[in-house]
Formats: sequence, structure tokens, C-alpha cells
Amino acid sequence: MSDALAQALVGALVLGSLYTVVGIGFVILYKATHVLNFAQGSLMLLGGLIFFTINQSMGVPWPFAMVLSLLAMSVIGSALYLVFFRRLVGAKEFTLVIATLGLSVVLLTVALIVWGPGTRTMPELLSRQTLVSFGNLKFSSIDVFSIATALVVVFVLDLSLRHTRIGIKMRAVADEPLLASLMKVNVNRMSAIAWGIAAFCAGVAGIAYSMRLSIDPVGLTGLGLLAFPAVLLGGLDSVRGVLVGGFLLAIVQSAATYIFGGIWADVSAYAVLLVVLLVRPRGFFGSRTAVRL
Repeated sequence: MSDALAQALVGALVLGSLYTVVGIGFVILYKATHVLNFAQGSLMLLGGLIFFTINQSMGVPWPFAMVLSLLAMSVIGSALYLVFFRRLVGAKEFTLVIATLGLSVVLLTVALIVWGPGTRTMPELLSRQTLVSFGNLKFSSIDVFSIATALVVVFVLDLSLRHTRIGIKMRAVADEPLLASLMKVNVNRMSAIAWGIAAFCAGVAGIAYSMRLSIDPVGLTGLGLLAFPAVLLGGLDSVRGVLVGGFLLAIVQSAATYIFGGIWADVSAYAVLLVVLLVRPRGFFGSRTAVRL
């Protein structure tokens, strides 16, 4: 394997980890509330900017800044549900999608007003020198951090949804909200928690991206939206599926870039998505339930 191909593969794994973490936010929210949240990209941007402010402007060491930023993102996510989306409970799927697109624009606008449109570059918080290598595949500390974070988030959230009381209640609210409320499940609380988790995941991806590259409002928002094809590839309601979909999408994009050039990266992603949806509409691991918008 040539060095260029090895580097492209490493980059694909890192990009796949970002798609995975953002995509988990899509899946968690859909499983708990049946909302397709297209504001994940803007939440990702917000997470990166909050982390930058706490770490660089306030001088808080980055591990503590990361914890504080993720707590703030969780609160923001829950607040968005309680203030806005609680009023839309029971609305049609198309209405909810339009609402999340509007939320994305609002969050992006707020970020541009507060932080400005400029690009911000983080200092080197984790080393870019090779930490581990497997032949020509060389992973730096920031590479390992991004990939390991995605795997940990998938593992923890998948176990939580399957085996904890909160996870079971979330799934009950998504499947039968009226029945869940009759069983004394607080529907609004579960939905607010789901929104908080989705914003938390977006924040993790935003922080990982900002530590590796510059914080570009347009680029970050677009990257968050590209996670949606990864979700559909793995399955809209499968936490494990988004892991497969995220890395598969990133590998396809990196291969297209390596062979044909960067202009084909996004085209190849949506082309693969179209083929998979034609052959297996629910994705690789999704259930048979389908939503038509």
C-alpha cells in the first residue's frame, strides 16, 4: 500500500468517526421522537464555537472545556425541545422536517451574529505526530481521539437504549406516546433528554472537528448534513448501523477523491446512497418501518 493511499484511508476513518457521532444524534432523536433533525450541522458548529470560546477566550484547559461545552450543548438541545418542539408534538413528519431546517438557519444566523463569519483555528491541543502505526497506516493522537470517541459513543448509547430504564422509556415514547403516558412515562421529559443527547453528539463531533481543523461555519454545517446519508445507509433507527454507514460513506468519498479528485466526493456519497436505497430502502440495519416525506 502506497503512503498516499494509506493516508487517504486514515483520513477516511477519521471522517467516518465524525459522520458516526453526528449520525447517532439523528438516530437517537428519531428513535425517541420520530423527528428527523436537520439542525445537527448547526448544532455541530455551535459545539465547536462554544468549545473554542471556553478554551481559548477563557483559558480553560481543553479537557475541562470539552466537558463544559458538552454540558452546555445538552442543555441547549433540551431547551430547544421545551421551548419550540414540544408545541409540535403530533405534527406531520414533513412539518417537523421543515421546522428543523428552520432551526438550522436560526442557529447558524445566531452563531454568525455572536462569533462572526470568520474562520477560527485551534492551536495544536493533541499531537499530530504518529502515535501508533500498522504498516503504512499511521495514526496521530488526534486521529486516535476522533476514532475512539466515535466507538465509545456508539457503544455507550447503544447499551443505554437497549438496557437502561431511560432508553426503554424513550423507545416506548417513540412507539406509542399515548400508551407511554398512560403508563406514567413523562413524554416531555424523555423527548427533552433525547434532544439533549442529540445536541451532545453534535457537540462531540464539532469539538473533534475543531481540534483537527479550523472552525468554518459553512464547512461545519455542511459536514453535519452529510451525516444524514450515512444514517440512511446504516438504517434510520439503528445505532450500530450508523457506525457502519458513517465509515462506509467516508471510505467511498475518500476513494472517489483519491481516484477522481475532490470534486467527486459529495457526488459519490449520494450516488452510493441512491443505489443502497433502491436495493434496500431501510438501509443495512434499519427496521421495515418507512417514512415518506
